[in-house]
Amino acid sequence: MAKNDLFEQFLDISDEAEQFATRLKALKEEVTKLLEQNAELRMENQSLHERVEELTAKGSAGKQTKGMTKSKQNLQKIYEEGYHVCSKFYGQHLEPGESCAFCLDILYGDR
Repeated sequence: MAKNDLFEQFLDISDEAEQFATRLKALKEEVTKLLEQNAELRMENQSLHERVEELTAKGSAGKQTKGMTKSKQNLQKIYEEGYHVCSKFYGQHLEPGESCAFCLDILYGDR
């Protein structure tokens, strides 16, 4: 093998390594961005869980008419659309035909 061929191979590998490092850096930045977004969404989700619990407590402590309070009606609508309204699973999708004792307790339980 000639020295020039060996040097050209070295340059090619060096260029490939630089391109790989650039791609790796971009991927690292994207993963970091996604992790930050995930953390923000987790905090927002927790805040929403707390707010739902607070509203549920206020709704059950407030005056009730013959029917449901407006807040419970809203929760019932969400539940009927196929989503959990209980604090344990709030916002998660219910499977078709699935029911949740926690959600039903919030909607129809005596509180």
